[in-house]
Amino acid sequence: SIIHMQGSMLTLNPPRHCPAFSAGARKGPRPTVRSARLAVRVRATQAADAYISPSSRTAATELQALERFSEIVPDVLLSQTLQSVEAPKAATSSRGVLAGILSSPSSFGRYKFAVEQARHYDRAAQASSPAEAASLRVDKALVNVGSMFLENVSGRVSTEVDPRAHDSEEALVARGQSLIRLYEEVGVSRDRVVLRIPATWAGIRAAAALEAEGIATHLVLVYGFTQGAAAAQAGVSVIQPNVGAVADWYKRHPGVIKNPKGPREAALAVADEYGESVNPGLVLVETLYHYVKRFHPKTRIMASGLRTKAEALRLAGCDYLVVGPRVLEALAAAATLEGYNDGLRADEDEAPGELAPALTPAAAQAHDFSDQETATLDRALFEDRLGLAARELLREGVARLIGDAERLEAYFLNLAGGQE
Repeated sequence: SIIHMQGSMLTLNPPRHCPAFSAGARKGPRPTVRSARLAVRVRATQAADAYISPSSRTAATELQALERFSEIVPDVLLSQTLQSVEAPKAATSSRGVLAGILSSPSSFGRYKFAVEQARHYDRAAQASSPAEAASLRVDKALVNVGSMFLENVSGRVSTEVDPRAHDSEEALVARGQSLIRLYEEVGVSRDRVVLRIPATWAGIRAAAALEAEGIATHLVLVYGFTQGAAAAQAGVSVIQPNVGAVADWYKRHPGVIKNPKGPREAALAVADEYGESVNPGLVLVETLYHYVKRFHPKTRIMASGLRTKAEALRLAGCDYLVVGPRVLEALAAAATLEGYNDGLRADEDEAPGELAPALTPAAAQAHDFSDQETATLDRALFEDRLGLAARELLREGVARLIGDAERLEAYFLNLAGGQE
């Protein structure tokens, strides 16, 4: 079966320029003689294959070229179709993912023990109410399933903090700390977990508090520059703007200026640069990338909602690109001139068809930001500058996550009451 990941997977093995998600040494058994011999054989094979004559070299695909500049994050997990293109590196354990598992007979069979163990979690019996008990069981199920995901991927598991706490910093921090303790109970260290939190003002402040404790955070439902800037100022690990959602909103509101960050003058400048076909979602990612690389370089940008390979290529150089199966397959099927007959060209210039990064730290340093854009944000400024698109999309996104949470909790309440 295919478990949809909603663009929220985080890699454990970051790009060369991306140290924020290095998870440290992974604990495990000591290497055996067999594994050591295998490593030697692999290295010997690699050495033998190191040189390929220029006339024999084939062109790199657009996917291979793009991977030189960005970490590609497949937007599904355990997809047989996808595994032939890109092996899963990381996973998400959210209420939406858990609901997908429970609704699929094959998936439920595989993860049934994890869910059953959560149903009988002893700490839930100490809860003050049936609703609190069900909520704790859901968190335990998320952790159990997330731990199982980690057996199949090399990266981190992004685990959702209960979105119903979206307007309470204290509640989000407490729920996040509880999730980390649940992971530690089953032997998963915090350096393999990142907490997925909505980018409300309370969510951003909660993320800052959790980061101060060494807990990595991943801000989702980011639809505007103000959200991203506030998250970067808070020191969050990853900010995830959604290109497609922002673009769709502006298509539904054709009379609104296509400007994801501020004044009309900036919008007109964007229009001058990109023309009438400007994609506000792409502009948002580009602007946030330049902002964090210039002012908060420890924060990473993860662009999601990419619907075409052209959009993915437009963001080459962004730290993470969340790409679905259709776009991945299109990238993997498209050849470039990169690598083809390398060494036979008479000049050193870039050949036609070679992919160059669209986003670079050097370009970020040259990007101009106004005093308004670089101002330190408090709650009042955040609310004032959020903007119509981000405000509406954030509200809709939170409502959608809350709906997932309530439907799933009802299921666990039924389980708690013995009803199948």
